[in-house]
Formats: sequence, structure tokens, C-alpha cells
Amino acid sequence: MNKVSVVIDHQTISYWKYEVILTLYKKGLLKTIYLTDRSSKNIRLALKRIVCNSLSRITISEYFSDIKRLSLKTGAKPEGDLVWLSEGLIEFEYIDNIFYFCNEIKEQKLESTLFSKESLNLKSITYLAKKNKNKVVIVNGCWTEEAKFSDNKTVSNNLSSLQFLVDGRNNDDQFEIFKIDKTTSIDNKSSRISSILQKLYFLLFYYTSWSVYTYPMVINVFNKNVLEDSRLKNLFNDKSWNFKADPFYLESENALFIEKFNYFLGRGKLAKYSFDSKNLVNMKTNSNLHFSYPCLFEYDKNNYLIPETAQSNGITIYKINKDDSLTPVNNVVDDFAGIDPTIFEHNGMWYIFATDGSAGSNSFLNIFYAKDPLSNWSEHKLNPVKINTQNSRGGGEVFKEGSTIIRPTQNCYPNYGTSLLFNKIENLSPYEFKETLVGEVKTSSGSSYKGIHTFSRNKNSFIVDLKTNEFFPFARLVTLLRARLKSDDDGMFLENSLFKRLAVLFLFFIFVVLIYIFGWRALSLFV
Repeated sequence: MNKVSVVIDHQTISYWKYEVILTLYKKGLLKTIYLTDRSSKNIRLALKRIVCNSLSRITISEYFSDIKRLSLKTGAKPEGDLVWLSEGLIEFEYIDNIFYFCNEIKEQKLESTLFSKESLNLKSITYLAKKNKNKVVIVNGCWTEEAKFSDNKTVSNNLSSLQFLVDGRNNDDQFEIFKIDKTTSIDNKSSRISSILQKLYFLLFYYTSWSVYTYPMVINVFNKNVLEDSRLKNLFNDKSWNFKADPFYLESENALFIEKFNYFLGRGKLAKYSFDSKNLVNMKTNSNLHFSYPCLFEYDKNNYLIPETAQSNGITIYKINKDDSLTPVNNVVDDFAGIDPTIFEHNGMWYIFATDGSAGSNSFLNIFYAKDPLSNWSEHKLNPVKINTQNSRGGGEVFKEGSTIIRPTQNCYPNYGTSLLFNKIENLSPYEFKETLVGEVKTSSGSSYKGIHTFSRNKNSFIVDLKTNEFFPFARLVTLLRARLKSDDDGMFLENSLFKRLAVLFLFFIFVVLIYIFGWRALSLFV
């Protein structure tokens, strides 16, 4: 990657912009900082600067002395590749590379072969563009992680997409299948206010629940599929606050491994459901970690699983014992918050796919490999191999459809559980990786089921987990005020004191007030 110059509008900048500049400097990629003479007339932005001035603003000249003035009024323009951190439009012709980070791109004149026209105003896109003939031509892009309440956090989580874009390793074809419905876009002030009020109402009176369902063997992984509600059969009729999710089928035991999650306790456990006896038993562990996503595999006549334990900041393989207990047998990687790790064997090599929880869970796909799953694992040479919030995160076991290797993934845009995607693995080795999006499965638009995120199958049916929205006034306060059990050398203790819980309640009140005043981006004032 060539050295780049950064364009800013003011000496005092947001902390995330400083982080971008500092990261480029540490990597030896920073060429020049350009300071424009642009003055914003946007009252909202001006108010935001005043509020942020003492919270998350940095005077850049205190850290970097090589700052050049850029007078856009005189028609001057910078040289070389740019990282555009300015809040204004590009008003001059430019043929070199321009890197955008979640700008208000809907105001730009855009031309692209990668994205549908309806998706060009999405702030979760980091993209590489060129300015030519009054149009911004997008030449490459990444669907990066989106922090719901902070554009700043969105950007700071995805700085490595710069190198990824320049290397040209993003698959162009993955953008073609997705079309955003124009009717769902928010174009005017009244609709934005309505959307904010709807979201606030949902936060106050509803919560999200999951359960596991079987579905007839009619899903074609090479096409788009819409689930028919009448064909879905719920395996568990528990109370909605007892979640069931992340199904994985083990043929040798004719059993289904799932995550059990109690909304009031706030911690996931693993359980095994027998299709023969119809019994559901809890898996026994000697850990107080949150367990989910029990990805199964068989090796040397034994059964193993890799759960998601991102809380431990690592990936661990567990052996399944005959008494339904789990024993840790191998640490795959430390210092990596692996999200939904998915293991399978290919050409005599074992691979684990997992997204990076430190970068937001859904975007940055990493691969680890080993000749023996119980020996030492190595990191793939191209990590991260993909940056795409729509089809990076694992959505179930990797399987073969004929001679084709299919990797299910979660489409987390615009919401967690939007759909399940099927990707054909074209090339895979410790030095290469390529996959192509071939199919999709989702719930119908008018269904009571609002999402899907894990795919499995037994001998007779497909198995999926589905999301519903359950009415429970002020359920969010339960998650804020509940005491999570932790452990130390002296045994179990309550993490949250009464004082801490009252403080959290007060912060929740402040949060509601900020949303009322500034909208959903209120938290970006503090980031």
C-alpha cells in the first residue's frame, strides 16, 4: 500500500479521526495531513462539536506538526491517495484513490458496478473511490461492521479495511445478490422521527427471543429460499425467555446440540436433545463462561465440539464425554475473541473459520489451520480473508452438496439475523481462499418470525433457529439490572452491587434523554 494523505476540516477533530491518523502513522503509511478552509453551516454539526469539545476532541497540531493548508476556494487540490475524513463534498476532479469511511455519501454523485443504487447511502460501507467528471466512481468496497449508535465506532473498528481494499481481495460478485428495497429507506425528516419512535417503543416494550424449528427437505442451497410458516415445526415449547438457538446435528447419536439461554440470568449453556428419547439434557462444564454455537466434529472415533466462548478471548476444543460432560483438550488460539468458530476438514487439513469479536463480531473473517485438530494451529496467511458483514460470520456446519463445499453464513445487515447465506468454497489452502455466494434462505416479509441465523440438518429435515419479538414492558431494564454471576478464588459472587445497578439505571435514563434530543446517533457524541 502506498502512503496516503489525510484530509480534515478542523484543527480539533474527533477521537476516532485521530485514531485513523495515528494508525496510518504507526504503519508508516501517513504522507501528509491536509487542513481545508471549509466552514460548516450545519447547525447540528456545530452543536455536536460544542458538546464533544470536552469529551472526545483532540487538537491535531499537538501531535502532528506537518500539516498543510488546502484552500478549496482557490481550486487547489492535494496530491496522491487520500483518506477522506472531511465532512464536505469533493469539489474538484481527482483520479487517484480516495478512501471513504462511512461518509454521508448520499450527497455525492456516485457511479458503481459493485453496489446497487439503493445501497449507496449505507454508512456501514467502507469503500475505495475515484473522483472523475463530477462523479465518485467506486472501484472496491467492504461491508464493514456497523456500531448501531456510533458512526465513529463503526469507523475505528475497521481500519484494516484500508489494506484489504488496496490489495483487491474483495469478491465483486458478493455485492450483486443484495438489493435494498427503496421503500424501506428513510428519506425525510418525518419518517426519521417515526423510525426513532418505533425503535424506542420496541426497546421499551419488547425483547428478542429465539427457538429451534424443523423444516422439510425442500431448501435448495443454490437458490433464494423463503420459509413458509405453515411448514415450520417448533422442537421446544418453552417460555419465550428461555432461548433455544445454534442447532448442530450429530448423526452418530441422532442428537441435536444447542445453546440454551435464560433471558433473566443472561448466560448461555449448551444442551443435547435426543430425537429418539425426546429428552433434553444440559452439558456439564467446569466453567462459568457464556457458551453458544456448539460446532461439532468427529475425530479418531471421538466426538468433539468448539463452542463460542469469546468472553475468554480464545477458541478452545472440547471433548464430549459419555456422561454429557465437556473436557477442554486443546486451545486453538489465544488473544482472539473468536465468534461462531466453525471447523471442517478439507484435503487432509483442518480449518476453523471465525470472525473477530474485537472488531464487532460480524465482519472480519479469519481462518486457522492444522494437520491434526488436537495439535498446534496456525493463522491463515491472508487473514482477514474477508471483510463483509453480510456473509462472513458462520451460520452453521460446513457441508457438501454433491461435490460442492457449502459454508453457511449469517447476513447481519441491516440487522442481526436478516438471512442465512450459502457460500461455495472455490479455493482453500493455508495460502489461498475464495468463496462465491450461491444461495440464501430467509423468513417471509409478513411472518411473525423476524430472523434466522443457524442452519443444520438431520436425516429427515432441515433445522433452523428463528427470531421472534416478544412483548415484555421494560424488558431492557432486566438486562441492565440483573446481577451476573462471576467466579474468583473465593467462589461465586455478584458482580453488580445495588449502587452499580442504580447507577446503570440512571445512565439508561440519560440515554433515553439523549435519544429524544439527538436521535439514535446520540452516543457518537461520546465516542
